[in-house]
Amino acid sequence: MFDTFLKDLNEQGGSVRAYDGCARAARARIAAEPENAAALLLIAYAAQRFVEAYDDQPLSIKAAGEELEIFSDMVNTLDRAHKGGSAEEKLAALNAVAARLAAQIARS
Repeated sequence: MFDTFLKDLNEQGGSVRAYDGCARAARARIAAEPENAAALLLIAYAAQRFVEAYDDQPLSIKAAGEELEIFSDMVNTLDRAHKGGSAEEKLAALNAVAARLAAQIARS
């Protein structure tokens, strides 16, 4: 469901442009998948945060790996909950990812 974003990101080498494409793709899916709008918006927001942080900035291999790990964890959290979880599990996943994004923003 959402793991396609990670597949595409990895295939494109985890570059800033790959994250930008991921953000655009997530936003584009919102209209077709209104039941997943909150999760898709969080994915788009997380990917866009990466673009804004590293566009025209140096990106070390260490930072790229750490960012990919964080992004992957967020997407996988949402993916697991939305692939068969209850409404409570989906809400818990949305809240967990939103809280993690908020913490990242506070650190930057």
